[in-house]
Amino acid sequence: MEEKIKEEKSIKKPKVKKVDKHAEEINEIKDKLVRLQAEFENYKKRSKTELEDMAKYGSQELMTPLLGVIDNFERALSVKPDSNSIDKYTEGVDMIYKQLLEILCACGLERIEAEGQCFNPGYHQGVMNEVVEDDEMVDKVVAEFQKGYMLNKKVIRPTMVKIGIKG
Repeated sequence: MEEKIKEEKSIKKPKVKKVDKHAEEINEIKDKLVRLQAEFENYKKRSKTELEDMAKYGSQELMTPLLGVIDNFERALSVKPDSNSIDKYTEGVDMIYKQLLEILCACGLERIEAEGQCFNPGYHQGVMNEVVEDDEMVDKVVAEFQKGYMLNKKVIRPTMVKIGIKG
């Protein structure tokens, strides 16, 4: 009988150890889960802050070079041209215009070519029609009223055009 008691005790001890071992593993897994949840919450907060900063300061790359254009316009506006210097003044304003276009093009802005092109409602906004004698100009853009632009290949403003029609 004593042997049986000894056997039972020896059998029970490993079970207790197994239970303790499983409890320890469960506690480790719970601890890892809590840490992962905390890390994920921190990641979400960090991502939110980064997105807010991008929305707030994302245009800085465009704005900084535009400050030079503003400076040049201010200098041009401070000058009152007379009849002798109007050509130089116009040339200076044209240089500022080109500087502005270069900056915008470097940021992905692209002009939509329209005149003489086949009318495409994805790129052109037809506002008028004109009877054309030349059959090759039917359904083509015969005049451009307002330039259209794309930003990184996406149309942000279609070109306002007059379309040739058969008479």
